[in-house]
Amino acid sequence: MLKILVLGVGLTLPAVSLACGGTKGALASTTVSLSAAPGSIADKDATACAKKAHLVGANCSYTTGMMAQRVLAEGTPWNYTGRISESDNNLESHVAAPFTVGPEGKVNVVATEIFEALIDDDLQDRRVTLDGMRLEVDGVTYFVLTSFSVPNS
Repeated sequence: MLKILVLGVGLTLPAVSLACGGTKGALASTTVSLSAAPGSIADKDATACAKKAHLVGANCSYTTGMMAQRVLAEGTPWNYTGRISESDNNLESHVAAPFTVGPEGKVNVVATEIFEALIDDDLQDRRVTLDGMRLEVDGVTYFVLTSFSVPNS
């Protein structure tokens, strides 16, 4: 009986570790607040995947959170002022990036809790100023939003 229990645990644990479920990694989470935005993002985590299904789609929340952590740890500061564009990104990395920004829309915005706050404030069709970090991985440029505001003009 003990052998069966040990075998069952031995087979189950690796499967659990490969599952696409958590959003916490080895890095500490980064929570950023912004008072200029219409909604409060004080309680939002820049490394946590968005919760809304229309932002995550068929992508993996775990992979999205891990990429957000990597971009914040290894990326370079970047800001953008303009409109965000909805995208049908079906990235091979399974990172949720439902919008793009930048010249020719080649910068994929990672669907994090802070980006979700921008969508919740209904700013996706307005001109916005985005601040965050960007990183190119395997020819794909990812952007993790840390704060946003709406320009006066």
